[in-house]
Amino acid sequence: MNVTRVIICRLAASVFLFASFGTAHADEILKGKLRPCVKDGTTFGEVGSCGKVWKLDSGEAKLEADGKIKVEVKGLVLNDESTGEFNGTPDGVTHVVATVICGGKLAAMAERVPLSNPKGEAKAEAKLAMPAKCDKPVVLLREVWEGKVGGWLAGTGF
Repeated sequence: MNVTRVIICRLAASVFLFASFGTAHADEILKGKLRPCVKDGTTFGEVGSCGKVWKLDSGEAKLEADGKIKVEVKGLVLNDESTGEFNGTPDGVTHVVATVICGGKLAAMAERVPLSNPKGEAKAEAKLAMPAKCDKPVVLLREVWEGKVGGWLAGTGF
């Protein structure tokens, strides 16, 4: 193989890698794993903690600078023996809301999405109206209990 051909192949490979990976994460302001609320009173901005202990098999959140948010959880269920027969279920939490906290203040909320019962699975995708600057972003998944948005059940901020 001649030198010119090797250089062209390497250049093409570099351009492909840059196009595929170099800009893929440029607009992300947050990408991380969600952790469940453990009822320790941790608040984020104006969002209070859960009222019971929860567990989470897996959960991820991704937030882009243009406001696109994607949150997915599996196995978001109670891990609190005080709930009796409802332990290991979402216990009446039928929907969740993805919420963004910027600089310790509530910045944006997505629409409600169903939380499956009894598996505790949910997917939220939305485009939120974000502030021009989002310092120390945190993504929370909040409960909808008796029709009202309440405390957070899982989050990225700790």
